[in-house]
Amino acid sequence: MAVPHADLAEGIFKMVEADAGKVRYKPRDLEKGMTKKFGEGAFSKEEFKLALKDLMDNGRLVYGYYGGVSVELPHTEGSAK
Repeated sequence: MAVPHADLAEGIFKMVEADAGKVRYKPRDLEKGMTKKFGEGAFSKEEFKLALKDLMDNGRLVYGYYGGVSVELPHTEGSAK
C-alpha cells in the first residue's frame, strides 16, 4: 500500500524534529526510519527523495554540512529573535 506524499513528508519532518539537537540524521537514515514506520515497499526511493526535496524547498528542513551531510531544522540567528 502506497503512502501518501504528505504523510511521508510529515513523517520525515517529525522524525527530525523529535531528535533536533541530539541526532544528526543522514538522508539514508531517514529513509530507513520511514521504511521501519510505514513498512517495506510502502514508498519508492524516488518518492522519498521528492518528499525530502519538498521539505527543503519549503524551508522546513535544511542540509547541514558539519561532520558530513545531515538533515536538520533551520537555525535561527540570535539577532533574529
